[in-house]
Amino acid sequence: MKVDLKKVPKENKEFSVEYRDGEDFAHFCGYFFGKPPFLVVEGKIDGKIEVNCDISGEKFFDRFEEEVKIKVIEGSYKGFDEVYDIIESDGSVFDFEAFLKDEVEIFKNDYHKKEELEDKEFILENL
Repeated sequence: MKVDLKKVPKENKEFSVEYRDGEDFAHFCGYFFGKPPFLVVEGKIDGKIEVNCDISGEKFFDRFEEEVKIKVIEGSYKGFDEVYDIIESDGSVFDFEAFLKDEVEIFKNDYHKKEELEDKEFILENL
């Protein structure tokens, strides 16, 4: 789904896009609206993505959950926003699928630790 940054509706519009690659899956949904000069997007990303454990090197599926609050603007922006992340767009179109794919790649490159408790750890935690 793509939105022309020059023709953004002022009323809320719901959206839903998915990412699939093998067993990797992510769903990005929420709403967007125009608040010139911005496209304002609020939503949530949920999914499961195969990553490498940074401790053991073992592959596993990690839960991907992220709240998204962004303002997209065509060109550069010199301001700051305490609530929203600012995304500067080179073109006049915002692509939700490309944004989701980029977020998945960022998630894959993040730190991941496989959560497994050995029997000794479990016993000590429950004393």
